[in-house]
Amino acid sequence: MDGVDQLRANIQKTIELASHCAQAESSDNYGALADQIEEVEAAAREVFESELDIASLLKKLKEAKPLTSADLKTLELLIVGDAEYYLKYETELDHWKNEVNQVLAEIARLQSGGFDVDGLMHLRAICREAARVLPAVVFYFDQKERAAKFQAATKNPLDAEAYRFLAQIIEEMLLSNKM
Repeated sequence: MDGVDQLRANIQKTIELASHCAQAESSDNYGALADQIEEVEAAAREVFESELDIASLLKKLKEAKPLTSADLKTLELLIVGDAEYYLKYETELDHWKNEVNQVLAEIARLQSGGFDVDGLMHLRAICREAARVLPAVVFYFDQKERAAKFQAATKNPLDAEAYRFLAQIIEEMLLSNKM
């Protein structure tokens, strides 16, 4: 089975698991769905990698040869493509920020009340709600900052150190299989 076929099979399995989750909601079922989503992402990454000429890009970086615009685009896709596409398709940021603001308003309101058992448990529940949504906001801004740093770093011609550093990053990415 080639990479695209494997990706299709993983997507089909994900759809089937999602249907199962809708019928039998449980942490185990949703945990299995989360694991399957990771399988889809890994298969997509493998197909993505196979579409790029990473070997010639790495050779140019190691030899500090000038990069074409296609080389720079490949480099961008490899290093921050995931972040840029996440930012492009993410639609929940305003909702998440609104949730954070609501939680903070509720915490402020609770501050003026008493801290009996009910008030303390309410505060804990609100804090858990903040702990649920804040990582998504942090992740969004991490990706935004990561993409911006790459754009700034590649705005000007690369020097010898940048070539060496970029070659090292690509080699490490290939070894870790976490592109």
